[in-house]
Amino acid sequence: MTPADSQHTRHTRTASINIDGDALRHNLSRVKAFAPESKVMAVIKADAYGHGVLQAAKYLSEADAFALAVTGEAMALRQAGMSKPLVVLQGFSDASELTAMAEHDIQPAIINPWQIDLLEQHKEKPVNIWLKVDTGMHRLGFPVAVVEAAHQRLSVCESVGEIRIMSHFANADDPDNIYNNNQLSSLIKVNNNINAEASMANSAGLIALPESRLQWVRPGIMLYGSSPLLNQSADDLALKPVMNFESSLISVQQLKKGDAIGYGSSWQCPEDMPVGVVAAGYADGYPRHAESGTPVWINNKHCALVGRVSMDSLSVDLRGIDAKPGDRVVLWGKELSVDVVARHAATIGYELLCSAGNTVKAV
Repeated sequence: MTPADSQHTRHTRTASINIDGDALRHNLSRVKAFAPESKVMAVIKADAYGHGVLQAAKYLSEADAFALAVTGEAMALRQAGMSKPLVVLQGFSDASELTAMAEHDIQPAIINPWQIDLLEQHKEKPVNIWLKVDTGMHRLGFPVAVVEAAHQRLSVCESVGEIRIMSHFANADDPDNIYNNNQLSSLIKVNNNINAEASMANSAGLIALPESRLQWVRPGIMLYGSSPLLNQSADDLALKPVMNFESSLISVQQLKKGDAIGYGSSWQCPEDMPVGVVAAGYADGYPRHAESGTPVWINNKHCALVGRVSMDSLSVDLRGIDAKPGDRVVLWGKELSVDVVARHAATIGYELLCSAGNTVKAV
């Protein structure tokens, strides 16, 4: 395999993103190691969490199905020649969208009673569906008490093919949370009367909650090399980072003790010291609220962000680092976990990956 086969580079301005396809394949293999008896529905919504949906689908070809958020995402895959089963987690919004999904063999999640009404009126090609059960997250789906009745309506509907069910954990990142068992028990109890293929486990669930590995698992963030668990790192889970977000130094200055850095003068040099400027900022998807002290990788060492992140640049403490303009800077990736950066920005890796991936576009 050539580097061109395993990697896809997307870049604009100085900051750039490199997507490692081999890492995606590796992370999918980790999913299968955790849940060898389950089918895998790889979640590639939101442009594959900012990694590029067409590229991700190519590298994740060993998955059994793909999950998207909306119909447009699924249609883009069909138009690109993707024949694998596609599931739209928000379902359809009207009759014309249902018709398009049926025509292109796209499987909607059924989350509202009025969607069943539309299916009963639909007289064209049948669709396979996923009945969404609200087991406690209270976001989308049918309450447990009415699921059996909803399933009965769907099972006699001529426009419905196969029926599967799914639900979603609210606290799977904390495996000891009692709500996880409550939610799983609710889904299993419902399914005892329905006897359909079922899916409950997201990334955190399929790793830490073995009982949730039902007929289908739905990995998302772990595919991209970020940990879904509060107390375990991606390295602990043998996951490889897929997105490498990097830029370069464009300036190095020798500043004096007391000199203030950046907007708001929020950080002052504690001594005479070198400070570098990196060509990346919030316009490139780097988190504006990353705090001083957030790690940045330069020349095989971690240094610290200092001062506020600007639109096109950020400043770093270069004490103890031999660096010059033009040197490579890693903002997150193989040398620096996106989860570490996210913690310093009071957010999660999901947001950083989506933000940078959807900002730093291909030329």
